[in-house]
Amino acid sequence: MASLDMRGCTCVFFYIVITLYTQSTAESRILRGFQDAKMKNRVFLSPPIHVSSKRSKIQCVDACSMVQACISLLYNSVNKSCFLYDQDFTEDDNWDSEENWDYFYIIRDWSIIKAECNKQDRFQYIQSLDICFKLFHRKEKYHEALDDCKNSKGGNLMKIDRKLKQKEVENYLVADTRTFNFTASFTDSVSGSLSSSEQIRIAGYHSQYNTWVFDDNEAMTYFNWNTEGDQPDGQTGIALSVGAGYKWHDVSDDRDLKFICEIRA
Repeated sequence: MASLDMRGCTCVFFYIVITLYTQSTAESRILRGFQDAKMKNRVFLSPPIHVSSKRSKIQCVDACSMVQACISLLYNSVNKSCFLYDQDFTEDDNWDSEENWDYFYIIRDWSIIKAECNKQDRFQYIQSLDICFKLFHRKEKYHEALDDCKNSKGGNLMKIDRKLKQKEVENYLVADTRTFNFTASFTDSVSGSLSSSEQIRIAGYHSQYNTWVFDDNEAMTYFNWNTEGDQPDGQTGIALSVGAGYKWHDVSDDRDLKFICEIRA
């Protein structure tokens, strides 16, 4: 890793955000740590990937920025412990109660501008995760969906690479269905709603090397397979299964499915 020639930090404390501006001989980037107040005083039972002592939350977030696998952290304001994790945590994860702990999740390479996302027809911007995406209700095969996404300002199929992103997409799809069902009460048409049998295509495919990768060939590390439904079972693509609580099923590239596009940085 290149040594840092300059480091700067601007910190905005509304109980939620620490922003780091970092510059090295190799790159410049913006990283944000979001403090989740709902997770205060929780110590998660999963082991951290790194433990150290840091004088402040800022230094703990900075330490996470230097570890590529780090996407969340716990910091204890009394004993100064800094725990780094390679996974997200939500309220359904196992934890012990202990005072003085704060939980942060990390967003790297912050760059999408809400105004740019809003210029796209009906795309949804989630500021807390810096993502811009949209569900397309027409059904298409894999390569057709991929081409349509690219026509949306160079977009791609939705890359779900962490638990928090999965949860936001689930919330979006539930709200989308409610909106269509509300409209249907006036139009007598439910063509846009999501039935329990539907599957929604996202980014990811099973490569010739027997690994799962995203459409840009980046190796996948987060998965949400419907293991109770014996998934995956030998297909090449990935879709969210509405009836299985939006868990993942592998699907054929030739199936006509609704799909989610994402505009990435």
